[in-house]
Amino acid sequence: MKIRKAENKPMEIHIKGTPKLRIHSGKKRIKGRSAVRTARRSPLSGKERGRNASRASITLKRKSLYTMGRMGAEQAAGQIEGGEELGESAEVTVSSAYGSAEQMSRIARKKKTGSGKERADRNGLEQNRIEGRKRSRLKDSGSVHAMDSERKKQAIKAKGSHVREYREQEGKDSGKKKKKGIRARMFSAFFARAGQEKEGQNSAAGEEKEPEIAVLRKVTAAVLPLVLVVFAIMAVAGTVVAAVTAVIYHSPLAVFFPLPDTGYDSPRTVLESYYSEFNREIMEIEDSGDEIAYQNVENGAPVSNFKDTLMVYMILYGDGKAGYVMDDMGKKNLKKVFDEMNYTDQESSAAEKEVGDSLGKVWVTAYCPCSQCCGPYANGITASGRKAKAKHTIAVDAYHPIVPMGTKVVIEGITYTVEDTGNLNHYGNDFDIFFARHSDTGQWGRRHVEAYLAEGNTNKVMVTSSGTTVHNLTYEDYIKKGTLSKEQEKMLADMMGSELWAEYYSSAAGQAVAELAMTKIGCRYDQGRRYEEGYYDCSSLVQRLYKEAGIELPATAAEQGRYCCQNAMLINKKDLKPGDLIFYSYEDNGQFRNISHVAVYVGNGKMVHAANPDRGVVIDPLKDGSVVFYARPYK
Repeated sequence: MKIRKAENKPMEIHIKGTPKLRIHSGKKRIKGRSAVRTARRSPLSGKERGRNASRASITLKRKSLYTMGRMGAEQAAGQIEGGEELGESAEVTVSSAYGSAEQMSRIARKKKTGSGKERADRNGLEQNRIEGRKRSRLKDSGSVHAMDSERKKQAIKAKGSHVREYREQEGKDSGKKKKKGIRARMFSAFFARAGQEKEGQNSAAGEEKEPEIAVLRKVTAAVLPLVLVVFAIMAVAGTVVAAVTAVIYHSPLAVFFPLPDTGYDSPRTVLESYYSEFNREIMEIEDSGDEIAYQNVENGAPVSNFKDTLMVYMILYGDGKAGYVMDDMGKKNLKKVFDEMNYTDQESSAAEKEVGDSLGKVWVTAYCPCSQCCGPYANGITASGRKAKAKHTIAVDAYHPIVPMGTKVVIEGITYTVEDTGNLNHYGNDFDIFFARHSDTGQWGRRHVEAYLAEGNTNKVMVTSSGTTVHNLTYEDYIKKGTLSKEQEKMLADMMGSELWAEYYSSAAGQAVAELAMTKIGCRYDQGRRYEEGYYDCSSLVQRLYKEAGIELPATAAEQGRYCCQNAMLINKKDLKPGDLIFYSYEDNGQFRNISHVAVYVGNGKMVHAANPDRGVVIDPLKDGSVVFYARPYK
């Protein structure tokens, strides 16, 4: 295939105004430069001259091929659609091919000649080898002048080689820059065309999805108002709930709900600590032998006013502010209310009373002529010298009698005559009734009952009362003080009568104890074997039941009662729940408040207890007589 120019003229490597390159034995002659002379014919062998001519011819053909490829691409660029890009591609291809060929040739030369010091060493060795051959030839021909001429030829050849290499390198650098520009234009054109195609595809896809988008918009327009309404209702409901919650937690009702974690103790915990401290002071007075009397009692048991004190505090300080926050100010306010509703008085007074007058509520115990009750005085002879009789003889304290010897009093409808004495005030008692049998004393226990002056006395009797009175005010007592507004009084009464207190005192621990107590019915009573399986007495039954529930209690009934009193665990009968304890006093045993028996309340007005050796562990109706107090030994 012949390659022709556009003018159909023979191809010639000649550009107007550009010097022609002529090849003379591997040398370039630049026209117009007189300083460069034509080198004389090299004395090289014919084979070497042939190689040089062939190499020059290959270089010329490479340059011609590059020039033709570039010009053809430029011509095509103006005649066909997209020709510019094709032209650039062709130019890049031809340039790359030409550049690659030149690069390979240069690499081959580098490999042949080396670089740096190694190249110089190799050139020196080669030059010495060539000069050695030339000298050998000149020696053979006997011409020293030829050797000098050869040196000049080599110098000219080296200079021409340097010039040629410099021009070739300059041309290659220019070709690289041109190739880089062409490639940049190719990439720009490619990405532009790709972007147009993508826009077309997106436009087509958008046209296909247009119906779906329209449907989606219609559905959104129809559903969005409903969604907004639902969210509005939820927002309003949430706002209402938040508002109601805020009102509750800033009102007296807050005490009935789970309190948030404020980092402080709860009002109940702080109030329990106040009661514990107060009860310890009372027990110290009892231990000193002074008589203790409570302002408010129920069936002989002191009334617990824990709820009353807590509710009065919430009415006064929990209305409009977070009364459950027990910071320093909260504790100070709670202590103020506590001191107003729980305090003691030392009272000792004597007054004349007439027949029929009430002596008030008095503490009454029982005794019999056995050695356990009377010790060395078990013969039944009283302090007056008379023989003690059941339903007749009654004793008073030997040192601080409430009435003089021989006074007749009425207790529980029976008229008794004071004929005996004992150390009654030490245990907080006023009278001690004589019974013929010890079992009867156990049934009586310790009672807080009202006594009257009976017929048969002189017109007036000096009645002495002394001891410590514990004022345990109820909410009704606090209302009578007149410090609350009418609105506060009504709210206090409503809150105290609320069913919310039932949940306030609920506990899974107590229910577990009650259920476990039911499984012990039928077990035997034995104090000596109280810790063996199947054997109990009253206190070991309670201790072992609570231990299984994870609560440790003392070993005896009196100490269990002391523990509950010290830790402000006393409750009222109306607040009894399964698992609560009932403490009884059936004798003057010198223990804490003469407690001699304990039972477990199991609900529905019934209790489980280890009664005695004859009955063992049984379930009985709740007994109200001789109750010392009720307690809940858990928080």
